[in-house]
Amino acid sequence: MNLFNARKDVEYYELGVFDSEWNKVPFAVQDKITRVKYLEKKKIDIYIREKDRKKAVYVCSKSKLIVDGGSKTSLSSRICSKIK
Repeated sequence: MNLFNARKDVEYYELGVFDSEWNKVPFAVQDKITRVKYLEKKKIDIYIREKDRKKAVYVCSKSKLIVDGGSKTSLSSRICSKIK
C-alpha cells in the first residue's frame, strides 16, 4: 500500500482490512498506526493470511487526530481501496 498525506492537520493514520460487508479481516503490518508527515509518501507492506486472502476486499487508512484539550473542530476521514 502506498500512503500519501495531503492534510496539514494530520500526521497519523490507522490501517484496516475489511471484507465485502465491512467486517474486519485479520492482517499484519509493522505498525497499525503509522506516522506520515504532510506531503510525505510511505510504502506500507500489509500481510493477509492465506485462509483470509479471499475474504479481504478493502484496505483502508483512517486519519487519527491528536486532540490538545481544546474544542477545536476537525474532520477524520477513512479512505479505502479495493484489493485486486
